[in-house]
Amino acid sequence: MRIIIFTVSSIFLCLSLAVLAEPEEKKRIALAFSGGPVPGITESLLHQLEALQIPTTFFLVGKDMERYPNQTHAIVSAGHQVGSHGYSYVDLANLPLSSAKAEIKKTCLLLQHHGYREKPAILPPFGRISEELGSLLAAQNFELAQWDLEPHLHVDMSRPELIADYIVQNAKDGSVVMLHPMYAHGKEVAAALPLIHAQTTKQGFYFVSLDKVTDTGGDRNL
Repeated sequence: MRIIIFTVSSIFLCLSLAVLAEPEEKKRIALAFSGGPVPGITESLLHQLEALQIPTTFFLVGKDMERYPNQTHAIVSAGHQVGSHGYSYVDLANLPLSSAKAEIKKTCLLLQHHGYREKPAILPPFGRISEELGSLLAAQNFELAQWDLEPHLHVDMSRPELIADYIVQNAKDGSVVMLHPMYAHGKEVAAALPLIHAQTTKQGFYFVSLDKVTDTGGDRNL
């Protein structure tokens, strides 16, 4: 399936992911976390991810990175893919191009400061960017986050088993699961990770970061 793009005033980026079928024994699944970092939950997530050997993608907010540099450094040092969720978590579609660029660039510079050397993926706050910014990012080969599974829209996030069941029942090869554990239900998401891992691997899935599901290439700066 292709992403549906609405061009009235902005591009909406979510809920549709194009994937290529692979043999059943090689089904990929990616987890992505948006927001933060936040003390406590960041450490819990990193502990579970390391224990389960799950690579993932963290989309971090610039102001939170400045507020919690130790947690930011821990995420980068753990070797996960990291991306920008904007600097101040504002709707980029409503900003002038120069301001929207600054939101992304400030977060990218913070990631560089903490030792992240890859081109960050971009998860726009509220999943929206202007057409002008979208064209600029595409021209410079920035990866825009796409996902097809978002548990909090469908299940009671206070129950880890329901989070896992939803993912297992709906995952397909190339699925990307977007989770929002930093500000709510962080303990439950951390508790769900072993269940997700056990049940998906039993069905022939293996975990990859977002960049292993979508291929963007490119090496230019914003």
